[in-house]
Amino acid sequence: MDVDEYLDDNQNPYYGGGGGGGFVAGGSPYGSQDSPGGKKGKGGNQTIRPVTIKQILAAEQVHADADFVIDGVDVAQVLLVGSVHNSSSSATNVSYEIGDGTGYIDVRLWLDSADDEAGKAKGIEQDHYVGIMGSLKMFGGKRHISATHIRPITDFNEIHNHFLKALYVSLSLRGASTGGGGAAAPAGSSHADYSAGVQSHSNESAFSGLPALQRRIMEFVSKDDTDDGMHVSAISRQVGSGNGEDVMEAVEQLMSDGLLFSTIDDLHVKSTA
Repeated sequence: MDVDEYLDDNQNPYYGGGGGGGFVAGGSPYGSQDSPGGKKGKGGNQTIRPVTIKQILAAEQVHADADFVIDGVDVAQVLLVGSVHNSSSSATNVSYEIGDGTGYIDVRLWLDSADDEAGKAKGIEQDHYVGIMGSLKMFGGKRHISATHIRPITDFNEIHNHFLKALYVSLSLRGASTGGGGAAAPAGSSHADYSAGVQSHSNESAFSGLPALQRRIMEFVSKDDTDDGMHVSAISRQVGSGNGEDVMEAVEQLMSDGLLFSTIDDLHVKSTA
């Protein structure tokens, strides 16, 4: 994937046109590329993989020097979309705490010089969404992303597009590993791992599998088409719950499950479905 493609705001910054971004048309979406040593890696770890934070935190690593493994495939370079919750800077790097509705992870952007922050971190603000390209690292027993590029996201469609790509790649890899398409997800995983709900095409609610209060919340919030999302107090009034704490707990659970994400602050939410 060309870095200039990633940074170009005039096209999709992750996947280019016609399903680019490291994915091979007509074959495995994860592709297969030669490693620097001339051998093919396990699934081609030179390909850039769209992921969620939950996938990163659940990734396996057989030993300290090995690549991380997601869905049975080595992963080195990743794409991540999330909201900046905290940041700190030093002479050598800027560190961000990023959340995407499925978890939180630290992202470190290394600086070439003391004046480099103004260029590399331009436009990155707290509580705003960013796109990140980098590699998975482990330091002090804690996982983080060493970012090569980070930029602000101005179109919320990019957020949904990223989660859908992460879901598509993961399901395709699972199908390839079993020799068929549409393989069942491994035990313990769900669509919430990718923060992208699959809409039902029947007459039933797409959220019929949720508890009653969570279902009413999702049915209400999913109709919202504003950028700022719905305030929790408005949700509470609409769903008719007499207990605001119950609504807040339900909203927090839906965010933890990846069905809702916060927008301008922790009290404004939108649906990922």
